[in-house]
Amino acid sequence: MQRDLTVSVEGAAVSPIRPSLWTRRAGLAPLAYDEAVVEVGAPVELAEGIFLLRLPLPFALNHINVYLLRESDGWTLVDTGIDTAASRDVWNAVFGSSLFAQGPLRRIVVTHHHPDHIGLAGWLAERFGVPILMTPGELHVAGRYADPARDVVAERTPVWREHGLPQSVAAALLQHMPRYGTQVGRLPDNVVRIDVSQPLVLGGRTWTPIIGRGHAPEHLSLWCAEEGLLLGGDQVLPKITPNIAVWPGGDQNPLLSYLESLRQFEDLPAQALLLPSHRQPFRGIARRVEEIRAHHEERLIAVLQACDRPMTGYEFLPALFGRELRNEEIGFGLGEAIAHLNFLEGEGWLVSSVDAQGCRRFARSPVHPSH
Repeated sequence: MQRDLTVSVEGAAVSPIRPSLWTRRAGLAPLAYDEAVVEVGAPVELAEGIFLLRLPLPFALNHINVYLLRESDGWTLVDTGIDTAASRDVWNAVFGSSLFAQGPLRRIVVTHHHPDHIGLAGWLAERFGVPILMTPGELHVAGRYADPARDVVAERTPVWREHGLPQSVAAALLQHMPRYGTQVGRLPDNVVRIDVSQPLVLGGRTWTPIIGRGHAPEHLSLWCAEEGLLLGGDQVLPKITPNIAVWPGGDQNPLLSYLESLRQFEDLPAQALLLPSHRQPFRGIARRVEEIRAHHEERLIAVLQACDRPMTGYEFLPALFGRELRNEEIGFGLGEAIAHLNFLEGEGWLVSSVDAQGCRRFARSPVHPSH
């Protein structure tokens, strides 16, 4: 049973997520997961002409789901996997299989700029001579991250310092965090910018773009109303939540953007099948949206309860995650902490100040917000 987590304001129970961001609903259809057995490198047909292909990832989250949509003359691919030898090996095996005897790749659609989604887009586009389709916002960020003249990882150092990350920890992160260009192949100059106001016809179906924010600046999900199918990307995931974090030069209140974006998914039909980028396909999208909101509400309240003095973002990590983070998790974890802190400050629950050394600390606001 979902907990109704609240904080007390003058004796009244109040959620840090205001009602305009979350209209709580009862009686939602339960989650129902697709029972198909999905193995790396073995395409599975989930709906007529739509195949899920699972590719390996060298992370704790060890896979990504990409989707092949059958066309009359070949295939449309949604997302590509990260640029590693293991991923290329899977693709080479698939290209030699009976599936691709039906025709070659015709186009590539990328949901967003993260390496596990866009990493092999350039390699595949060059191999088949096909276009890549992306939203303008995601293409812009991918180009910025791929710029060899920029060290995007090093650009995070001032943010880490501002939010209290010890110098020794920051140095270790800089040494071990992979650079974008090592995971993403070079994109061609002629990437097609998707007009998100217009439907896309892919795999013999008409898909309406749904643009999500928070996890990425212009994340593309695709909704087929006629058949109740949602190619969800990372925006709504089963059992896990997408990383919502503050990055240099990006959205400084991504959690607000993300919660606003979830409104677009809450009224989709209960029997609609969501095809996610990770884990199993499932039905019951509205229920999952409620669970994700409750997850962030719980984290926001944990932050407020821990804030008994002015604290840096780094000092909030134990309260936010409930465990000690591994070294490779700290960068993402701090980005998520800052996202939750900025949300609470924007909503009036916290105030922040910067000391003479440039270190920012957050404290409980003396004036509580009224919802």
